[in-house]
Amino acid sequence: MITIYGRANSSNVRKVLWLAEELGLEVDRRDYGRGYAPTDTPEFKALNPNAKVPVMDEDGFILWESHAILRYLAAKYGPEWYPADLRARAIVDQWMDWLIIELQEPVRRIFFALHVKPGSDPEGMPQHEAESAKACSILDAQLQKTGAYVAGAQPTIADCAIGMMVHRWYYFDIQRPNLPALEAYYERLKTRPAFQGPILNAGV
Repeated sequence: MITIYGRANSSNVRKVLWLAEELGLEVDRRDYGRGYAPTDTPEFKALNPNAKVPVMDEDGFILWESHAILRYLAAKYGPEWYPADLRARAIVDQWMDWLIIELQEPVRRIFFALHVKPGSDPEGMPQHEAESAKACSILDAQLQKTGAYVAGAQPTIADCAIGMMVHRWYYFDIQRPNLPALEAYYERLKTRPAFQGPILNAGV
């Protein structure tokens, strides 16, 4: 049995739940994090000393950090989502790292300014919009090359990581450039049943 500790509205939890649904895995998810069971208790810190979600428990094997969980689940249960070929795998890893460095942070700031603490950062919004647009333009260029998904013709865990942020970027009424390949990618993701539950239908 796979247990995932983490609230269902956490972006990092949702990307893991999306992959689990794609792979047909049975998951027991437990609500931890902001607004739910606390993560700063000794019991939770015994699972993750960083006091963050998600945490995976697979029959006593504890793993934290969402991208590490994605890599583990794909390698074990769905290797087509994390290719064994080292060059193909490196491209997947490259884009997952790129997400953290380039796209996730400006989208996170937009999320906090418009959803978590509405109106809290009006002066910073133009910069957040510009930085996220720059990153999404890079992603759009990559999708023009692949014609389908982030790392190639088939979806990988890079899409589970990046697709969540793309969804969040399109959710808000912000200034965005016209990015046809990225828009087509988002529409493609929305047709996937496993994307719809934990991502599309779960709000921002």
